[in-house]
Amino acid sequence: MIVYLARHGVEDGSVYTHGGLGGGEIDGIEQIDGVWYTYFSERGKKNYYRKWPDEAAAVSYIFPRAVDLAKHYGIWTE
Repeated sequence: MIVYLARHGVEDGSVYTHGGLGGGEIDGIEQIDGVWYTYFSERGKKNYYRKWPDEAAAVSYIFPRAVDLAKHYGIWTE
């Protein structure tokens, strides 16, 4: 996901974050002790953690959201 998004001009921290905190309100994805989670980063905190059965499921949730936001903000390049 990270490589694919980067190929389209979408860098970590722009409309999603991988394990970090965003520069505003942003979706995040991370692995903790072998378990994949998604969350919403806001006001310097990770909130609304959601546990997923595997990486593919977590990516399936985050990926389309990142693509939609990147296109909405004009970040997406073909």
